[in-house]
Amino acid sequence: MTAVTVLYIGFRNGTAIAPGQFPMLLGFILIGATLYAHISAYSWVPTLAIAEGKWTFVFPQVYVSPKSSPPYLAGRCLAAFASSTVTSIASLAVAIVVSSLLFGVAIPLVVTPLSITLFGVALVVNILASMGLGFLLGAYAIFASKFEWALPTYVSGLLMVFSEALFPVSLLPHPFSDVGNVLPFTEFIRASRAVLLPLGSVSSYFYYLALSFIGGSILLALGLLAFRYAERRARRLGVLDRKVV
Repeated sequence: MTAVTVLYIGFRNGTAIAPGQFPMLLGFILIGATLYAHISAYSWVPTLAIAEGKWTFVFPQVYVSPKSSPPYLAGRCLAAFASSTVTSIASLAVAIVVSSLLFGVAIPLVVTPLSITLFGVALVVNILASMGLGFLLGAYAIFASKFEWALPTYVSGLLMVFSEALFPVSLLPHPFSDVGNVLPFTEFIRASRAVLLPLGSVSSYFYYLALSFIGGSILLALGLLAFRYAERRARRLGVLDRKVV
């Protein structure tokens, strides 16, 4: 709502935005901000779980799997995904109502059985990229001696800029715009907008969704490899004292 309020104040003070474009811009920002918050809410779970375990002296000693901890971290990540999905959809609905009451602007969302189904598929596909990012950060958190709890905050700030959450990545200078264009999170948000906003299309949705799936699969594979390497190295160095219970 902060970004929406700034946009509205700028519009009311003469910013060059055509009246007919304002509802679409509101929808663009609301969807992007909601999905960015959704990604942040559960992709950091592996990092926070490790930091939490280190604070309580649980994670270095107790594992729920005889070989590795990714199943445990993945389960926590999926549980956070479920709760974040409910809260994100609810917050989007509230933001739309508040925007209508506060600004007097009806955001032209496409709410049909098809759009809702496709949006749900996009949410599920994005799990790959979010979990991959979580494992990458978790690999770092295993060795971090302090401030690992703050790492998600730093990364979320970068993600807000590079994932097209609030503005098109084409506005970023080269090569930063190229970085944003290859992120699976960017493609996920684009696919969601393609089915929830009137100017989108089903064909563009599947194009963006395919890119999100490919990028997310690559990120997940890299995240798992990095985490397993970090975990094995931590055991060899004595950072983790494995005791299966």
